[in-house]
Amino acid sequence: MADSQHNPKNRRQQANQMHNHSDDPTAMPPLPVQQPQQQPRNQSNNGHRKSASMNQPQSQDRNRRKNLGPRFQDESNESDSYGTLNPNFQFGARRRQTNNSISYGNHTPSQSLGGPAQIPQLGITPEQLLLQQQIEQLQHQQRALIQNQSQFIQQYDQQTLNSRMNPNANNPHIPNIPNIPNIPNNHRRIQSQQAPNMRMSGGNLTQYSPHSPNLYNPQGSPQMKNIPPKGHGRRHSVNVSKVTKDLNDFSFPPSNTVNKMPPQSAQSGHGRRISTGQAIQQPIPNNNQSGVPDLAQAQSQLASLAQFRVGVGAGGHNRAQSFAFPNSFQNMVAAASLSAALGGNQMGKFDNGINYALQQQQAFNLQIQQPSNHGGPQRKSLFAPYLPQASLPPLLTAGKLVVGMLRVNKRNRSDAYISTEVLDADVYICGSKDRNRALEGDIVAVELLNVDEVWGTKKEKEDKKRRKEENAQYDALRAINPSIETKQQAKNRDDVQVEGQGLFLIADEEVNDDQKPKYAGHVVAIVERMPGQLFSGTLGILRPSSAATKEKQDAERREREGGIPEAQEKPAQRPKIVWFKPTDKRVPLIAIPTEQAPKDFLSNSEHYQNQLFVSCIKRWPITSLHPFGTLVEKLGPIGDVQVETSALLKDSNATSSEDFPDSALRCLPALPWHIPQEEYGKRRDMRNERTFTIDPDTAKDLDDAVSVKVNSDDTYDITVSIADVSYFIKPNSPLDKDARKRATSVYLVQKALPMLPSILSSDLCSLLPDRERLAFSVTFTMDKDAKVLKTWFGRTIIKSCAQLSYGNAQNIIEGRQLDVVEGRKSDKYTSEEIGGDIKILYKLSQKMRQRRFDEGALKIQTMKLAFQLDEHGTPIDCMAYQSREANNLIEEFMLITNITVASEIAASLPEQSLLRRHEDPIPKRLDAFQERAKELGFDIDVSSSKALQSSFLAVEDEEARKMLQVLAVKGMCRAKYFCSGAIDISSYRHYALNVPLYTHFTSPIRRYADVVVHRQLQTVLEYGEEAEKNFQMDRETVAKTAQQCNVKKEASKQAQESSQHLYLCLLISDLTKRYGPVVRQATVIGVLDRAFDVLVNDMGIEKRVHVDQIPVNEHKYSEQHKTLDLYWKKGVDVISWLVENSSDGHLQCIQEAAQKHAPAHMTSRSTQDEQALFDESDSDESDEDNDYDNDNDMVNKKNNDMDTVQHNKSKLAYQPKYENVRVENGKYIQTIKDSMTVDIIVTADFSASPPILKCYCGNPFA
Repeated sequence: MADSQHNPKNRRQQANQMHNHSDDPTAMPPLPVQQPQQQPRNQSNNGHRKSASMNQPQSQDRNRRKNLGPRFQDESNESDSYGTLNPNFQFGARRRQTNNSISYGNHTPSQSLGGPAQIPQLGITPEQLLLQQQIEQLQHQQRALIQNQSQFIQQYDQQTLNSRMNPNANNPHIPNIPNIPNIPNNHRRIQSQQAPNMRMSGGNLTQYSPHSPNLYNPQGSPQMKNIPPKGHGRRHSVNVSKVTKDLNDFSFPPSNTVNKMPPQSAQSGHGRRISTGQAIQQPIPNNNQSGVPDLAQAQSQLASLAQFRVGVGAGGHNRAQSFAFPNSFQNMVAAASLSAALGGNQMGKFDNGINYALQQQQAFNLQIQQPSNHGGPQRKSLFAPYLPQASLPPLLTAGKLVVGMLRVNKRNRSDAYISTEVLDADVYICGSKDRNRALEGDIVAVELLNVDEVWGTKKEKEDKKRRKEENAQYDALRAINPSIETKQQAKNRDDVQVEGQGLFLIADEEVNDDQKPKYAGHVVAIVERMPGQLFSGTLGILRPSSAATKEKQDAERREREGGIPEAQEKPAQRPKIVWFKPTDKRVPLIAIPTEQAPKDFLSNSEHYQNQLFVSCIKRWPITSLHPFGTLVEKLGPIGDVQVETSALLKDSNATSSEDFPDSALRCLPALPWHIPQEEYGKRRDMRNERTFTIDPDTAKDLDDAVSVKVNSDDTYDITVSIADVSYFIKPNSPLDKDARKRATSVYLVQKALPMLPSILSSDLCSLLPDRERLAFSVTFTMDKDAKVLKTWFGRTIIKSCAQLSYGNAQNIIEGRQLDVVEGRKSDKYTSEEIGGDIKILYKLSQKMRQRRFDEGALKIQTMKLAFQLDEHGTPIDCMAYQSREANNLIEEFMLITNITVASEIAASLPEQSLLRRHEDPIPKRLDAFQERAKELGFDIDVSSSKALQSSFLAVEDEEARKMLQVLAVKGMCRAKYFCSGAIDISSYRHYALNVPLYTHFTSPIRRYADVVVHRQLQTVLEYGEEAEKNFQMDRETVAKTAQQCNVKKEASKQAQESSQHLYLCLLISDLTKRYGPVVRQATVIGVLDRAFDVLVNDMGIEKRVHVDQIPVNEHKYSEQHKTLDLYWKKGVDVISWLVENSSDGHLQCIQEAAQKHAPAHMTSRSTQDEQALFDESDSDESDEDNDYDNDNDMVNKKNNDMDTVQHNKSKLAYQPKYENVRVENGKYIQTIKDSMTVDIIVTADFSASPPILKCYCGNPFA
């Protein structure tokens, strides 16, 4: 394609769908759309913007690129399949006017976002401008006064500290400080959280407040006052002048607080690592005059914190050599955002003459003092205090700290990791002391430590625990009480439970016994708490560890004394707290006031053992090992479907309510609603176009439609119309705030929790057939090769003629007739006409898809479960969801629309565009996958997304390809929303789609990000080159919105998977009761020394089979061959053996079901049957066995009525065949190796919450 003539607005038309893109149109990959040789500039009668051709010669193209800033010069010089980047397209700076600018038509600013009730416009009168200038002068004078006052206060505080730390020294002269009021000695109440505006932005370094009323600020600078407190909203007393224990509380979000500290011990343990920052190009100006410390002061506080950590036993590590951060840009953004927040209105407020920032400085200074001047007993500090928020910007700027999101290892909560874009690998956090009360999902500031020392300390602690278990005294205790578990046994049990609470295996973290991390650190401050966290769990009187200890002591006493009558035991005192044990093992135990427990809890605690409650954390003092919380509600019994559904929504932090606040509902239009007459004049009328929707059969929120128009020159006008949701949701309205808080719809198995009220999602915004609807459309003019010649964007009015399902469209593609359900098609067009349009779309989509993969797009098809429910909502079947050609058709046009819109908004809003990116896989993980594939016998090229896709396509065996894709997913990163001005341009790229720019535009009914993008595109169409000044969200606000969408997107995904897990457990439990143990074939995808991983394709699950959970005499692992030899116990059934060696109640039920339905399942075999195990015959199916227990005719009748895939498989008399089995010297051996097929018994245990899905390997010699 020539560089001199192409359409700059349609340059990057390639796409692909990543494994975790359930939010994308049809969850698949994308493809490129090549540009025409030339396209004319034209303009519609409605005045909406069209892309224009570029007729400048190539030399002019190069000259224009010289005007780009150095930050984007390299990107501009790159060429791709669409030629060089548009010279008018600039990142990070406002786009300049050019002679080749594009016409915007005759729209006026009044034709803005939304309908009749327009938002305030940005035009200002001279009088307003003069008033603004006067306000700015007053603000300048105020800042000067604050600066002078802050200097006096700081000087006074320093002298006071010196006198306290050295009382024998002569007190220096204390200057006369005018206008400083006396500080009262009583408590002054403040929010127990960081200031609402003390939040950072940029990438994943910010947390978004869904309640902020000022996200749309016409003046471009967010107003932060009147923002409700985030987190758990706790208030507690803070005595600024006296040292009290309340000031050390961990809060949500945190406020740095003060407590009397115990004397510091001699220096030992770990010292801090030397700063790893690099020279900063331009220091961030300190515009805040409210007590924010400079770098020297902040470094002094950091040093004091290190000394304090040594004193409380938290340790510290010696500094390592300095080095340059691989990417310091994110630190700069975080520091700038925090600095801006510190200078906001909230931080400027004074209470009794003390500024909030100064108050934090005072609090921290008092925390690290020696407590010798204060009398009274002191509790030992277990954690270090947090650095003041005001100290973070200079330390981030200087590279002394990094900021990132914390995640806790699900298998071992002592290990945590910080994901940060500043470094090229995660930061390892070792133990609770270094994690310093941070929780999963928190944005934290971290100081790097010496990795070797951290790793040495970790190994030393593990060795100490191991030696303790191996000593003779511990063995003696186990002889007295065999129920005492070793650490390894307890860990194995916990691993089985954690692994069983999801559909897929937990990805093993990079840190293990053999490989130390690249970076290590400790948390010094919480930048942002995950807002509104709730946890499901159970209540107990004793802490679990205390209960275990008491049980052990009682057992020893009974053994020694022959038992003590209960009457002789002393009555226990009424406890002040009860213990909440969260379902999520990453969350610590929470202390709950006894008064909040049920009234009869202490006297009847056994009744509540199987009841689920909901709690939240309120505070976490540095003197407490566990946080304190509040009991929110009682959910109900464990195992109940409704209770478990409520619990999973709470634990995932997803939207849990189908109800909307009255304030949001009042924003909805009155019914019946009709399109206002003025909209017909503003929009392009497309009601006579043959437009139709293609969605899942049960879909109600129809937010995208397509149409085809064949032109006389053999080109096609393909129009993608998206529901114009932004018309109904006015910026910053209560409805908008609620939608922003929810951020996405949540799709569970049995129901959906919509982002918008049903009047919008299922009616006014849904593109129903034969209804006039407002839409936002993109029209692509394509040639017969699916190359885009020109593009048009604009608001329209459409009228769908048919509501088609994917099945309807698939019938047309496969040459069958279109059979539409009555009421879903207009009589205006025939089925043949609609069918003809589908064939044209399919033909074009195939070419687009092929070109997209040729250009390097990647598609990883992950397993997704689809369920069939009966009339009572009970699952009766499940199967792996299969994507077909009809899905791919819609996907291609949605992807090209998203890519085109991304290019359009990024060109005009370089600092404010809401985009979506997918980072390249972590090289270390990708190399590990390549090595793993090589062990399986596959040569996989991971050098690029294109190479990886080609390698997958080269694998002919479909099951092997699925297995490889499951393994590849573990090395991939999550796709994320971001603000274009908050991260470096080099991070914009979408790896899986292999495109430089991507966003979400096509699903505004279920994704708030799409609503924002609609507003951005409309601003670009209305204001053109002035769009950046007129868009009503600044960079920080867009970044916060992006992070909120990321958090809720991940929460929605987690809730969806948890719901699928719950319903799969329900199905397995029902199948077990009806037919006995559920046995399915599985593929081995990984072999370990004491376990092996399997993939059960029939149910879309990935599980780990542990050797200690099956009847084997011994096992031998070969590191060289990656095999595991199992030496089975002959004649021992797996379930029977488990029942004998476990107190697990649900296994007893499975055994009873197995005995009841023995003819249909694996049972003990005679010696004559043993040779059948080695039969190589292909015929392994048996006739259906109807010889069931006839005691319950209703069950049998229901069995016969259950004509589903899973029921039919369970009905069959299953005769398994085993691979790699042999008998040697009287030993019965099975060799487990990769890619082999094994028979797996799948069970569901509803005695825990969430239910535990377990897999056991069947015994070939039973």
